[in-house]
Amino acid sequence: MSDNNFFSNFSRMILSFIGSVFLFSFLILLSLRLSLFSEKHMLKVADQTDYYAKLTAEINKESANFALGSNVPKEILKDAFDTDSVKLNVANYIKAIYTSDAKLKLENEEALKSHLLQKIRAYAADQKIGIPSDKPLNVLADKIIVIYKGYVHPPYLLNFGQKVLDFKKYLTIGLVASGILFFLITIFLLVSLHGYFHRLLRFTSYSFMAAGLMGIVVPAVILLKGVFAQAAAGVKSQAMFLFIRTYINSFLWMFVIIGAILLGLGIISSVISEKKRIKLIYNAYK
Repeated sequence: MSDNNFFSNFSRMILSFIGSVFLFSFLILLSLRLSLFSEKHMLKVADQTDYYAKLTAEINKESANFALGSNVPKEILKDAFDTDSVKLNVANYIKAIYTSDAKLKLENEEALKSHLLQKIRAYAADQKIGIPSDKPLNVLADKIIVIYKGYVHPPYLLNFGQKVLDFKKYLTIGLVASGILFFLITIFLLVSLHGYFHRLLRFTSYSFMAAGLMGIVVPAVILLKGVFAQAAAGVKSQAMFLFIRTYINSFLWMFVIIGAILLGLGIISSVISEKKRIKLIYNAYK
């Protein structure tokens, strides 16, 4: 009889472990769905990191340095672009990342170019510099617009977005499948335990705690080693580097938080299970 109990409990432990694997998979996919696969999350990170203002400062600095090669002093174009125009174009770009429509154009491009030309012409008039032709000014303005576009529409994030869209349907399937499989294992455990709910709580607490610990330890190691942060190290823009690093780390921290919640649920389930077991024993000897 004791051997049968041992093998029965051992098989249930195996089921609990398999359940923790499915629960861990569900945790990974849920974290991905709420962070890397979410347009709102990316926009939220952009606001949190003050990305728009920092990127505007970098664009203006780069534009002013470039114009210096055409004998236009830095102070003339030090505020050529405002944060509102950068925010509008970056927000549209982020929306384009998470849609199947790859068409993307610069908002108010002609107005931006006109503003640049106005500043350069005002400087020339102030310094009494003759401009025999508008062609050099248009060429300069067009090149600065290219610099601007390179900052607000970096091609690598758009490529990332297209890969995300390709994988999104599989993520949804995996999320639903792992959730259903964990639920079925829980039902099977309940049936094998002959309806004893406190014993079910004990075995499911093992799954919760195991999945929660994996959810905390794995991303914590990645965060400490800075693996994903190193992946963003090749980005030249400091504002973009900070944005990408925060964006990736936010996914890992969400993983840790959900893992901690599961660990807490596991501990609570274990405590409730033990209290119910003691109550059943007490009532049996009453």
